[in-house]
This record gives sequence, structure tokens and C-alpha cells, in this order.
Amino acid sequence: MSKNIVSAAILVTVITFASRLTGFLRDVVLAATYGTSLYSDTYLMAQSVIQIMTGIMVPALGTTFIPVMSDYILHKSKQDTNRFLDVVYTVTIGMTVLISLLGLLFTEQLVRLFTPNFPPEALTLTVELTRIMIPMVTFNTILALNSAKLQNHGNYIAPAMIGIPLNVLLIGSMLLVTDYFGVQGLAVSLVVATFGQVLLLYPYSRKLGYRFHFNLDLKEEGLRRIGILIIPIMIGSGIQQINALVDRVMASGLPEGSIAALNFSNRLSLFVIGLLSAAVVSVFYTSMSNYFAAGQSELFKKLLRNTINIALLITLPVSVGFIVLRLPIIQIVFERGMFDRTASELTAVALLFYTIGLAGFLLRDVVTRAFFAIKETKAAMINGSMAVVLNIILSLVLVPSMGLGGLALATSISGIVATLLLMHSLHRKIGNYGWLPIAVTFVKVCIASLVMGIAVHYSYAAAYALVPFNLAAVPASILCGMLVYALGIHLLRVEEMAMLREMVVRRLKPYFKSASM
Repeated sequence: MSKNIVSAAILVTVITFASRLTGFLRDVVLAATYGTSLYSDTYLMAQSVIQIMTGIMVPALGTTFIPVMSDYILHKSKQDTNRFLDVVYTVTIGMTVLISLLGLLFTEQLVRLFTPNFPPEALTLTVELTRIMIPMVTFNTILALNSAKLQNHGNYIAPAMIGIPLNVLLIGSMLLVTDYFGVQGLAVSLVVATFGQVLLLYPYSRKLGYRFHFNLDLKEEGLRRIGILIIPIMIGSGIQQINALVDRVMASGLPEGSIAALNFSNRLSLFVIGLLSAAVVSVFYTSMSNYFAAGQSELFKKLLRNTINIALLITLPVSVGFIVLRLPIIQIVFERGMFDRTASELTAVALLFYTIGLAGFLLRDVVTRAFFAIKETKAAMINGSMAVVLNIILSLVLVPSMGLGGLALATSISGIVATLLLMHSLHRKIGNYGWLPIAVTFVKVCIASLVMGIAVHYSYAAAYALVPFNLAAVPASILCGMLVYALGIHLLRVEEMAMLREMVVRRLKPYFKSASM
């Protein structure tokens, strides 16, 4: 059984990575197709409107639906479980259809709320694209329910893989369809691809023996329990959507292409954060939950401290590397087709200021998971609210003088402050989990990262002088930086380095075992 679990975990990790990679390639092709233009701005803004319409309910629904359904599976009959599912599907799909109809009726007013400073041409196109994408509100809700249902029955692979065909279809659409149907064709392709995800999960859902029947029993016990659990999470999600709304409003008043530049830089940093989070957080989260459940508080605190230090050990040098090599990295990844040197420089500005908060974003994920491990969600919600307020204030202060960079910097500063406040809240909740060792590690890693940054800067300049080609100079400077950083960490005796090395070996061992069999 343990071998099966390990094999499944490896497969899910590989599929998740493939999904993230194809998603990133989708953004690369979008950049090449439209660059930082009015078309990319309007397409991304229409997507943002849809995401905000679904962003309050869908994440909260997925989070609360899983534990309630798990309880039904363990303690109720199959008939009771199916009745519970009927009610949840009926109510949530009904709500999203109503939201969609209201969205169709008031699309222009909704888009104006998000883009008060858009010129008339951009506003008209955004309204048209938003109307095309409206069905995604319902499709995404069905996806969230189906994915949660399959995960409750131990099927993690199917929900993990559905992002791959969506990304592949969108890449194909941008390469083949947009020449004939423009950005409207891309919007239609996105809706079709999302519906395709629903169809892909349907056979797996059918195997569970569940058949949907309309049931509007609002007194259903499970629905009531979801309603109680979902309120604080929806408040937190709603606050995040307000944050996104303010960002979009501020961005709509910036020069053409700013929204696209923000998106591409943000996607690049989120791609890195996603990989780092999968490598760090997922490894330790289950163990932290188990330690807390078993009453082993000291082991819980030690593992939390080590996880934070490993996150610093990985993210700080990555951040410095991004800051030093931001323009050549963007040129390698995005600069082709309609994405020219001007677009690269605009995106590099946003990436510089987003990168400042990279470590804070990952640490916030780590500490938030620690709160989840101790079954405490209120502090995370309050902290998120404070971060949003700070981000709004900083955006209003920084954007007039810094433009695009100010918007990204506000996000980074608010993320760092929110992480520090969250760490302090956790300290008050569970006691001291090692502030001094964390501070010492932070200083050591900062020193090693800064020395590495200097080495990367000069090695890139030297390599580019010899071979004026980014695909050669960037990897050479990164390799030089890695060697310098590894030496610095060794000389400074950062104890988590050994733990990180052991973690990598442990993760890779199953692959070597499989290969040798």
C-alpha cells in the first residue's frame, strides 16, 4: 500500500508540474501573440472580471465541501451522501447561473467598475470578451465540486491533469485561431476548454456511482454545515477580490500594455513560487498536521522552524538572481513575436518589484499552512484583511509617483508585512517556535545571497562579452552563482542545508528505485 501511495504522490507531482509548465507556456505564447498591447490588456482584464466573480465562492466551496463530504462518506449511508451531493450541486449551480445572468445584464457596468480609466475602444472590447466568458462562472464551480468529490474518494490524479489539455488547447488557439477570429476567438476557446475540463472529469465522477438529481432541500444538514464553515473563508476571499479590484482599477489608468506587463511578470514569479511551494510546503504540511494532532508540540515547532528556514534558503537567492537577471530572463522567456524590447523592459520593471516580495509570499504560504494544521483559520482571515488594506493604501501612495513599479511594490511590501504579522500571531498562538534561529538563518542567507548576486552580475557581463547570447550567458552566470552560494552557505554553516539535501535525496530516491527495477 505504501508503495502505491508513493507512486501516486510522484505521479501527481509530475502531472502538477506539467500543468504548471503548460500554463506558463500558454502565457509565453500569449505574450508572443499580443505583446503588451490593448488586446492582451482587454483579454486579461475580462479574465480578471470572471475570476473575481468566481473567486469569492469557488475556493471557499472547495475548502469547505471536502471535510463535510468526507464526514458523510465515513459516517452516512451512500443514499444520504448522494442526497447531500444533489442539494449542494443544485444550490451552487443555481447560484452561479443567477450570477451569470446578472453578469450578462450588467456587463458594461461591471467592467466600468473594474476599468474606470480605460479608453472607449478598450472598454468596448473588454465588455464583449467578458460576455463571451460568462459561462465559465458555472463551469468553474462544477469543476471545483467535481475535483473535491474525486479527491474525497482518493482520486488526485484526474483533478491534477485537467489543466494540461486546457493549456494545450489555448496554445493551439493562439497559434491557429486568433489570426482569423482575433482575441474574440481566444475568449471562445477559453470557454470551450473550460467546458472540456468538465467533460474530462465526468467519466471519473460517473464511476463513483453518483447521478445528479435536482434537489433544493435547503434544510439539508450538510448544506447547513458548509454554510457555517464557508462564511469566514468567503469573507477572506472577498477581501482578496477587493484587493484584486483595486489593483485592476489602478492598472487601468496606466499606459497601454501595463496590465499585460503586470500579468506576465506576476505569472513568472507565481510560476517560481508554485514550484518552490510544491517543493517545500507540501513536503512538511502533512507531518506538521500529524505532530499537532498527536500532541507533539515541540516537534511541530521544530519542523515549522526548519520549514521556514528552508524556504528562506531557497527563495532569497532566487530573488536576488531574478533581480540581477530580470531583463535577460524576460527576454529569453517572452521576447518574440509581438513582445518586443520595450515590452521586455516594461515587464522587467514589474518583475523587479514583485521579486522583492518573493520570500514573503512563500513564507506566508508556510505559516498559513501551519495555522491550518492547528485547525485555526480566523487569524489567517484577519491577517489577509490587514494585508489588503495595506496594499490599497500603498498602491494609492506609490502608483502616482512610480506607476507600474509602484503597483508591484505595494503588493510585495504588503505581502512581507502580512507574513511578519502572521508569524507573530502564530507565536502568540503556539509559543516561541524559534525566532532567534530564524533571524540568524535569515542574516546568513542574505549575506550568501548578496555575494552570489555580485558574482552573477559580473559573470553574466563576462559571459555576454564572450558570447553575446542570453541563452548562453544566463545559464553560465546562474551556474556560477549557484556555486558561490553553495560555498557561502557551507562557510556560514547553515544547518538546514543538510536537511534540504536530505529532502532532495528522499524525493529522488523513488525515481532511482523505479529505474533500477
